[in-house]
Amino acid sequence: MFQGFDSVMFGDTDASGMGHFAHQIHFLERAEFQFMNHVGITPQQWFLDRYLFPRAHLTVDYTSPVHFGDEMRFDVQVGHLGHTSYSLIIEVANLTSGAVAMKARLVMVVLDKATGKPTSVPNQLREAFAPYLIEL
Repeated sequence: MFQGFDSVMFGDTDASGMGHFAHQIHFLERAEFQFMNHVGITPQQWFLDRYLFPRAHLTVDYTSPVHFGDEMRFDVQVGHLGHTSYSLIIEVANLTSGAVAMKARLVMVVLDKATGKPTSVPNQLREAFAPYLIEL
């Protein structure tokens, strides 16, 4: 499992200072960004010459609120590594309150940039993700 860290910023909250549900999706993006860098896929390599990785599905369970200034930990694992898609399982822990703030499953499909059609997950990603793959 990969662990990353971040804080709840002012722009992540609503007028009450609590995390706004739509803005909390940014936590998942931050977790994915940190994970991809950790496994050696830099932002410049995300598109790996000829690939796109659109999000096909997102499931989120919000289990505890976050507030402006809270410290968070992202636990990231690869939940599925299929032929043309993969999923990340992300749990966001609120280190300030000690509670799990949200659990998410994010599914990406690998598309050939030239054709716009699904294609095989590149070997570079398979190799990078293998140590983080879990059985669901």
